[in-house]
Amino acid sequence: MKNKVLTVSTITKVAILSAIAFVLMFFQISLPFIAPPFYQLDFSEVAVLVGGFALGPLPGVMIEFFKNFLQVLFTGTSTAFVGDISNFLVGCAFVVPASIYYQKHKTKKGAMIGMLIATISMTLVAFITNYFFIIPA
Repeated sequence: MKNKVLTVSTITKVAILSAIAFVLMFFQISLPFIAPPFYQLDFSEVAVLVGGFALGPLPGVMIEFFKNFLQVLFTGTSTAFVGDISNFLVGCAFVVPASIYYQKHKTKKGAMIGMLIATISMTLVAFITNYFFIIPA
């Protein structure tokens, strides 16, 4: 079986989508009345999700990793890596279920159901990691 993840084409697509996701991280919206100021909404997960749908779950995780790596490399961390690890874990909890479901059901309905499953997964992972790791740290 040929390894599709380590082809030049896939690596190039992962690199391009990681760079796009990194740029999209700069467009953040604070949620001042809903959550503490360090919780921010950014649109970088759109590029990660596109990569997960187009390339599969493992490249989606790679895009999520490189997006966070670039963010730490260029802008540093103000949370001692706690927020960056949280972003990675929650992002993976979103892209993996969505892309796995979409790989088996490649329709618009499959994408919508995949994102619904991913939203539930992301919410559960965010709740667990925030309660036991992120907030205490």
